[in-house]
Amino acid sequence: MAKLKLITFGCQANEADSEKIAGVLAQEGFELTETAEEADLILINTCSIREKAEQKVYSLLGTFQKLKIQNPRMKIGLCGCLAQREGVRLKDRFPYLDLLAGPGAMIYRIPEMLRGAPAPPVLPRPQEPLPLYIRSPRPRRESPFKAWVSIMEGCNYLCTFCVVPYTRGPERSRPPEDILAEVEELLKQGYKELTLLGQTVNAYGKNLKPRTRFSDLLRAIDALVGRNMRVRFTSSHPRDLTPDLIEVMARLRSVCEHLHLPVQAGSDRVLARMRRLYTRQQYLEKVAMLRQTVPDIALSTDLIVGFPGESEEDFQETLSLLRQVRYDSIFAFKYSVRPLTPATTYPDQVSGEAKTERIHTVLQLQDEIALEKNRERVGKIEEVLIEGGPNPKMHSVATGRTRRNQLVHFSQESLVPGDTVSAVITEGYSHYLKAKIP
Repeated sequence: MAKLKLITFGCQANEADSEKIAGVLAQEGFELTETAEEADLILINTCSIREKAEQKVYSLLGTFQKLKIQNPRMKIGLCGCLAQREGVRLKDRFPYLDLLAGPGAMIYRIPEMLRGAPAPPVLPRPQEPLPLYIRSPRPRRESPFKAWVSIMEGCNYLCTFCVVPYTRGPERSRPPEDILAEVEELLKQGYKELTLLGQTVNAYGKNLKPRTRFSDLLRAIDALVGRNMRVRFTSSHPRDLTPDLIEVMARLRSVCEHLHLPVQAGSDRVLARMRRLYTRQQYLEKVAMLRQTVPDIALSTDLIVGFPGESEEDFQETLSLLRQVRYDSIFAFKYSVRPLTPATTYPDQVSGEAKTERIHTVLQLQDEIALEKNRERVGKIEEVLIEGGPNPKMHSVATGRTRRNQLVHFSQESLVPGDTVSAVITEGYSHYLKAKIP
């Protein structure tokens, strides 16, 4: 069989796309390899959200050029958001690239491009209906018990810092019956957990006729899987966190007690410049409603520090939001200039030194908050899905995650990945818990 080396950058959506790419190419006789040197085809599935990921891609391409000189039959391709954004300009910079494919339906055109079909002069902006699961090659899933399920693609919000609407196009939702067919197959195969994916996952269904609310989809999935499968979803936009969705999260057994709810900043002035379409107070009201309805819910978020024009006062408001909400975990990033986005043109860019100082302050504060919150879990009984085996660095023999999406290390029990156990929390740290079987 031909050998495929597949490298993925970015978010869960990219990981799900890579599983689809591997599934498509498996039908073409490709099997995955960990070694680039023995590959017949190297594909890099790229992310365009942050500059750092792009620089890693360009560095890899330079490395792989040397391999192609040694093996001229090797093919190298670029997929995903960077390929979509830069298009044929990448061929000018890296003439040894054999194919370019954006996200979405372009994935399913990779085999014909490998057979010599000419690439379009400009990659079409993704706006086509999403390919149906019931008619598409099956993804080659990385895990035998946890699965990504893409339910929508694209975004309509046009935040001023975000390139996603330009690389993944406008919102398109899969028909609910197609999603349920995928979930039913996963259930039959014994999967224990699925994560529903979308750039704004809780905006699902707005373009469907008849319209289907995200809460309706969750009800249909819960009726299918019951207590046999955990259900997660990411990422949510605060504007689409509706009372009916919060009620569903409280009532449905399959839906986990965890929500990733990106806030991005704590200052109304910065939120307005980001075009987030909510205020700090509106966000906090939704958090209060969540915690009142789902008392044990764990919250995580995304934060950007050093957005253009962010003053010291604005930054202090972000810190005060962290203290007020007390997230269980956060993903914090220094603002990165992104082509095509309006914020790129803002004249009041924040210095690199200020960004670095601010992100260190944010991460230190969050570590203190998470440590306090995780110590409060000590003595509680948690349902843990075992995900991995021994981790010598942590002196653990097994690792897993709670329904609240917290990482758990076991230091005594040798547990099998895919098993679900009840465990008592024995220790709490900033980024993980320790537990034992009672």
